Amino acid sequence: MRADGPSRRLVGGALLAGLAAPRLAFAQETQIDEFHADQTTDRVRRSTVPVFINGEGPFRFAVDTAASASVVASDLVERIGIAPAGELDMNTVIGRERVPAVRARTLSSGSLSVGEARMAVGSRPGLIGLDGLLGLDLLADQRLIMRFRGQGRSSINRSRPDPDQFLGVVRPRVRFQPPQGGGAELMVLTALVRGQPVQAVVDTGAQVTLINPALAAAAGARPFQSRAASTGEMLVQSPTGRAAPAQAMVVSAVHFDELVLDKLAVLMGDFHIFRLLGLENTPAMLMGVDVLGVFDRIVIDLKRGEIIMDV
Repeated sequence: MRADGPSRRLVGGALLAGLAAPRLAFAQETQIDEFHADQTTDRVRRSTVPVFINGEGPFRFAVDTAASASVVASDLVERIGIAPAGELDMNTVIGRERVPAVRARTLSSGSLSVGEARMAVGSRPGLIGLDGLLGLDLLADQRLIMRFRGQGRSSINRSRPDPDQFLGVVRPRVRFQPPQGGGAELMVLTALVRGQPVQAVVDTGAQVTLINPALAAAAGARPFQSRAASTGEMLVQSPTGRAAPAQAMVVSAVHFDELVLDKLAVLMGDFHIFRLLGLENTPAMLMGVDVLGVFDRIVIDLKRGEIIMDV
């Protein structure tokens, strides 16, 4: 990637703030918020879009580029009467889970319009208060405009070529192999951590970046300590409410081309997602919104296999 101005953007210890509370918010109960059209993120900074189901809404869904299946909250299913559709196997960070499924007659958001959309049923606490998640099963071939801060809105659009210049600035962009709908096909980029090559999965549904033990060892990660979380023990929770323990750690010198993170707080664990991708023995991370939120806007074109980052 290439950008005008300074060749690198350095982000320091501010990224440590996300782990300042014990038993991270992945497992917290959350009060249901009313959706407002000008809201672009939820309280943990995931990019959200308004979704209409069976002609009702808008409902507040997060855009989750590391989810192979879309998810809807169980209480919303009951409220608007979405039809049951058996069960399905869903791969989450935690493991392979057999979950109830439902089928909506119609589902729409922006340019996305799907008939007979099948979704997994999740718990409201597991979704951290949201109405659901839009995964790659519904987002294939779409162009996602994702805003993690400011007043702009996130949206789902049709794929199209993007100009090389935006407001006179050459924007950093990364190419990836577009997912083809398989359960283990996600957006994987290459990063460097203390000079070590790392496979980084783009996960717009994760509050905090996750790493595997292989990366922790290769990068010399150290335990994260604070007065609020002296033990460093955390929980990572799936959309169904299933949880697994994780270790809070800090890694330094994380490079995503022009973006350099001096100190990045992460959660380390032997997570199922890394085994699913065949990365259990390879230094790897799930790059969450703590990293993505450094940018004002991110455009992900799933058909063209392109990510563009606006600073």
